[in-house]
Amino acid sequence: MSGRKPAAGGLTVAENALAQLRARRSEPPGLTDPVGDVAAAGDEGAAAAFLALQSEGALGPEQEAVRRIITRLAEEGQGLAEAELRALVRALVAGEAADLTRAQLEAVEQEVLQSLGGRLGPLQPLLEDPTVTEVMVNRPDQVYVERAGRLERVPVHFRDDRSVQALVERIVAPLGRSFSVAHPTVDARLRDGSRVNAVRPPVSLLGTTLTIRRFPRSFSLPELVEDGAFGSDRHCEPVDLDGPYPAGGPPWAALAWCVRHRQSLIVSGGTGSGKTTVLGALTGCIARSERVVFIEDAAELQPRLPHVVRLESRPANAEGSGAVTIQHLVVNALRMRPDRIVVGEVRDIEALDMLLAMSTGHDGSLTTIHANSPREVFNRLVQATTLRSSGAVGAERRTIVSVAAGALKLIVHVVRHEARRRLDAIVAVEGTDAQGEPRLRTLYRWDGQALAATGEVPSWARTGRRLSERDRPDGHGAKREACGDVSTGHPPITSQAPLA
Repeated sequence: MSGRKPAAGGLTVAENALAQLRARRSEPPGLTDPVGDVAAAGDEGAAAAFLALQSEGALGPEQEAVRRIITRLAEEGQGLAEAELRALVRALVAGEAADLTRAQLEAVEQEVLQSLGGRLGPLQPLLEDPTVTEVMVNRPDQVYVERAGRLERVPVHFRDDRSVQALVERIVAPLGRSFSVAHPTVDARLRDGSRVNAVRPPVSLLGTTLTIRRFPRSFSLPELVEDGAFGSDRHCEPVDLDGPYPAGGPPWAALAWCVRHRQSLIVSGGTGSGKTTVLGALTGCIARSERVVFIEDAAELQPRLPHVVRLESRPANAEGSGAVTIQHLVVNALRMRPDRIVVGEVRDIEALDMLLAMSTGHDGSLTTIHANSPREVFNRLVQATTLRSSGAVGAERRTIVSVAAGALKLIVHVVRHEARRRLDAIVAVEGTDAQGEPRLRTLYRWDGQALAATGEVPSWARTGRRLSERDRPDGHGAKREACGDVSTGHPPITSQAPLA
């Protein structure tokens, strides 16, 4: 079926809708959105036609005025104080009076002011709200936020779809990225590290969508404990990192010990489960004397260790060249004399390079991966290193599992349950069995209230070594400490969202 339905007067719904849209060109902006009106009428063709008109600039004289004013501001507003800049905006807006109504002029002034200084238009108040962790624009008049793990709609709207696109273009333009019909999807980050994803027509059927995942406050390992990430026990005692493995002790003590004793680990979990939070907190347990290379798609981790190198991947430009992948950065990092490598997340063939680095002198490296269970981590690693690579580079499952089981010592699994994020299990990796499958030993598992010890001790920890001079916190001797505690000289590590 074509979707074109007869309407009154012999016109289709699409033709009626387009006639109404043209009539609205001179109307003041409001909360209504013709995209939603037409889509509700059941004619996606009309909605697409409306979006096409907006993209071509056939609608929205206010948007054209905004563009002209912003161009003038770039030429005439350099070096002006805020009060002078606002006065210039009002003067430029007044110059548009011949073409716009009073309501439209007020809307234009508001939009221009909201875009000054890198502000994100009507979304700016949401991004300044510390309780908001994610902002989602589904279409111009439909905006949702996430607060405390729950979604709620907010009374925020854009004038039209072109206004949403213009906001995305302002975000990605300084990064050298394109957002157009030819490149309808884009990933970027804001100055504070918040992640941005946008999709526009024709890929997005009901209008341009924009998702911003906030970059919130800092969290150290003790702060995660106090926040309930490990369960009901929220008291974090200092840990003797120079002693033996704390068998049967609290889970955060085991994690701190493993990180300081250079046991390579991977944090697994689903989307939004808190993987980056845990990864960032664990980096606070790395000795301050070590050189650490951080590699990320979008710079979210904010390490406060003294000897740090930070690298960020880069997608191809509009011409399809200039891409710098995570794999390229991992390979390059091996030439930078790192003691450890921390990769924000492994998704593709870089997983193999990361595992090889862990096996060749860079033990104690850390990363994250999308997986629904600790055992599934190995399936995801196999997929990343075989399905995404050519036959010449791909390797058999048994080989990849063997490499992974030899490189990884620990899997930390996190989950998101009923709007809360928490650790679900800590699992030791102890090589492979006769069938070539990973041999896993669960050290801690969620018992409904907290992350409880199982009584198991990893085989590689039974003969734990003492810390070398290089590994010790101050180069002179070990001391009892809670990783990330400012009082011990290890400041909190900035990470993703709180696990609560």
